[in-house]
Amino acid sequence: MRHTNRLPLAIFLLLSGLYLLTLSGHTYSPDEETMLAVTRGLLERGSVAVVVEDGAPVSALRPGPDGGRYSPYGVLPSLLALPLQALGALLGGDDPGGRDYASRLAVTALNGPVTAATTAVLAAWALALGAPRRWAAALALLYGLATFAWPYTRTFFSEPLAALLILVSAYAAYRAQASGAIRRPAVSGRPWSQSPLVPLLISGLAGGLLLTTRIAAGIALPVIGIYVLWGSWRAWRRTGSPSSFILHPSAFMLGLLPGLLLLLWYNLARFGTPLASGYASEAGLFTTPLAEGLYGLLLSPGKSVLLFAPPLLLALPGAVALWRRGRAGVVLLGVGLFLSHLLLYARWGEWQGGGVWGPRFLLPVVAPLLVLAAGLSPREDLGRKTKAGPRLLQPALVSGLLSLVFLAGFAGNLGGVLLNFGTYVVAPEPADKLYSLAGSPLVGHWVMLAERWGRYAAPPPVCRLGDGLYDTEDPGGAPLPRRTGAVGELRCATNGARLSFTLDDRRPPAAPPSELRLLIAGRPLASPPSGQLREYRLLLPSGAAVITIEARTWNPRAAGFSERDDELGPQVAELGGVTVGGASVAVEDTAVAPLPARARPRWAWYYDPPNQHFADHWAWYLPRSELVGARAWALAGIILVLGAAALAGGLRLLR
Repeated sequence: MRHTNRLPLAIFLLLSGLYLLTLSGHTYSPDEETMLAVTRGLLERGSVAVVVEDGAPVSALRPGPDGGRYSPYGVLPSLLALPLQALGALLGGDDPGGRDYASRLAVTALNGPVTAATTAVLAAWALALGAPRRWAAALALLYGLATFAWPYTRTFFSEPLAALLILVSAYAAYRAQASGAIRRPAVSGRPWSQSPLVPLLISGLAGGLLLTTRIAAGIALPVIGIYVLWGSWRAWRRTGSPSSFILHPSAFMLGLLPGLLLLLWYNLARFGTPLASGYASEAGLFTTPLAEGLYGLLLSPGKSVLLFAPPLLLALPGAVALWRRGRAGVVLLGVGLFLSHLLLYARWGEWQGGGVWGPRFLLPVVAPLLVLAAGLSPREDLGRKTKAGPRLLQPALVSGLLSLVFLAGFAGNLGGVLLNFGTYVVAPEPADKLYSLAGSPLVGHWVMLAERWGRYAAPPPVCRLGDGLYDTEDPGGAPLPRRTGAVGELRCATNGARLSFTLDDRRPPAAPPSELRLLIAGRPLASPPSGQLREYRLLLPSGAAVITIEARTWNPRAAGFSERDDELGPQVAELGGVTVGGASVAVEDTAVAPLPARARPRWAWYYDPPNQHFADHWAWYLPRSELVGARAWALAGIILVLGAAALAGGLRLLR
């Protein structure tokens, strides 16, 4: 029993560590940027008003009576992110770019432990339904690693927190009934910790906070409320006392009050009235035909919840098994919660959820449906014919199905972890990413990653366009010509080669002088060519060599030259070479542009397809940020130490 009781903690630590180590450290959507702006406003100005620079990637702002602009999204994620924002700002120091990067990375770490807590509650509920320890652990890991919950741990979206609150509210309501808490009135003198009202208060508390997270997720509350009333009615019939039918729903509603009060305060702070949520104008956007929305969310290759969360295939036979064992209430609760969101968003005009990974809007109700798979527990003697009928699935078939859905879910969603899903969505090809299997992100991400990794793994002799180089300026898409920023790199791997390339440093009179320098392996050329159009002839040694181009930048818009608003160095116009053996040196595009300082280009830098990011991971981005020296090492050390410690602690408890 001791090992069983600590299973949820083990799952929480294990996945918290893994999620922290696989963090990306940036946002993916204007929705997230809007909630982040609320967090920063609360910390810096004590205000929920959104104040950002012009062009910042915020969305759907609503005007307030005071002339300010306000977010329509829930305030709870922004509140929970306050300590993380403060920690990140402290680690970032005085440099604005470094502080922005560090605080953004810290805030986007929030959904990791939130999702890990969801998996822990799922494991606890599976145990309560009679699943053995290994099966409960398997279901928790299926949710955490083989559904689209994993990619969303790396975002600042509100769906992961909504998923936790819905599951906690539903599980607490179940515990109240399963433990007998709503089968008999409260016993006088019973310790408060054992009061039958406590789980219902917790259920209501989670439900109330759900409204401050995602107002639309409140569609789940009637389902949970009906479940509470049903249990109270059963208790009334069992005991003959009306007290349970009065006290227990009252406890649930009392638990709702903190969340409702927080929601009322937020509405008053934004719009000067407690009833305005900011979503009134969207009531007429339920324009999608129901059949189209259902097909998209359930079966379409680009958004099907069954493809992005294959473990849900275990829920149907699990629900049948639970029903046979007299757990009809749990089955109806899980199915009802899932249908509440499915039917709501199937009619929504933007049921796709935007350019995101999988069916984002259904994430909050994946865990309550998956918990029904606890009914497939091998502990129950379903292998022989019983009063409930023959076993639904044989153990070998269950094990095979478990392995299949895990591998399918893990491999598919790993693509959403390794590559920024915004990159694939905005790429011009393939055009059909929603209804084509070949165009589905589950396939397309791996195709795009294979192409990128192939460029990085190209064998010598090769020169790779590296960090600090903007997108090609060739209309046909050839790798060259392209501009550098203040520093640009060419990474060459040859067995000795004669390399030639041209740097075009011509700039308008209003631009500052370039002070151009060329370094090989960190050493400047002894006799560099002069002029604005420079041709270089280099003899590269065997092995790898990094050619660094340094220059003082100029801005075409500031110089009145064009509308381009980038800090530019010289143009790499031509590049080629021949080895001592006569082989031509290939040119591979692995370029990543300089990290912009302005808000919208900075946000887009992470997903812009011309930036050939090797992986969507904090360890890739950190060396390219303004955070340098001891602060960068401190941030990396905190992530590695905390992540590894949590991972090791979880593994130890699982043994």
